Amino acid sequence: MTERTDEKSVADQSDLWKIMRSICSVVILLSVLGCIIVAYQQSVGLTAVTVTSLNPENEPRDPGLPLLDQKHTLPDYAVRIQLTSGRKIDLGSKPNTSAAEGLTWQLNEAVAVSSITSVVLREQDQVVSDTLEEVQVTADLVRTDSWQFQFQTQKSFATGLRAFFGTPIGLAICAAFFVAAFLMALDFFLL
Repeated sequence: MTERTDEKSVADQSDLWKIMRSICSVVILLSVLGCIIVAYQQSVGLTAVTVTSLNPENEPRDPGLPLLDQKHTLPDYAVRIQLTSGRKIDLGSKPNTSAAEGLTWQLNEAVAVSSITSVVLREQDQVVSDTLEEVQVTADLVRTDSWQFQFQTQKSFATGLRAFFGTPIGLAICAAFFVAAFLMALDFFLL
């Protein structure tokens, strides 16, 4: 009788592992599929920002001093990208330069447009930097009363993957994938 009970117990465990293996396979498949779909949706990355002053005569100027030439009274523009994570990416400044012809800032690495909350144009100063304009990336070209922002983007699967794994759902899917893979490896080595 105990042999029969032991055989039934082993068979039940074997069936349980088969069910777990099937569930883990489905979780892995759905994780990879979800990763690919979300990464594709978030694959548009910002690569450059060009800012043009629509009213060059109204550009902010540093106070003119008689001993300084007029070039040094031109504004010092800076651009900052604010992300949904709370991080900020400073793209640097363009000292003593007019934005009448347009100023372009290149990003070292494309940033997913879906991760950007706003782009901020600032007039950088030694004492206080003033925010001149803050816009959202809603189109390739955004115009305000005084400024025009042109956003250069490109589709990149790598950008989408970085954006995907930076989200809570991406981390949850990644964790589910590794748990399922671990359980399948455990099943493989134990049985």
